[in-house]
Amino acid sequence: MTTNLVRRSAGTQTMSDMLLSWLRIRRLTTEKDLADLAAGTTLKVTCLSATLGAVKTAPIGKGRTIPITAMGYLHLTADQVSWQNRRTRETVTVQGPCTLTPSERKAGHWKMARLDLLADGQQHVIMIPKADVPLVTRSLEQA
Repeated sequence: MTTNLVRRSAGTQTMSDMLLSWLRIRRLTTEKDLADLAAGTTLKVTCLSATLGAVKTAPIGKGRTIPITAMGYLHLTADQVSWQNRRTRETVTVQGPCTLTPSERKAGHWKMARLDLLADGQQHVIMIPKADVPLVTRSLEQA
């Protein structure tokens, strides 16, 4: 049975989610996320990327530029993965076949994982919550 419900994943938490978790009122888990994904629920995962969507760069001097990391969300369904830029609302569908591997560089935050995504022959770097890595991996395998 497919539902149109969209909810945040276990690793994508707001302040109220954290308070409910600390008070043991509501605790989301990766296992529940995987079960909900199989049941047809669309899950939203925080995802930072400089290479998905329109790439913007910033000058750093002497004619050199670096890509600017954009904050967005991965929308995971049973058969499709898409990324939406939080600020511009630009949406990019991630086309398979996809492979997700740990990056050599660190994410810069202890709760985040930096991963190299190879999708449709293009290399991307994404940062997602560590708690959501199994969920995103499963979704990309099915996409």
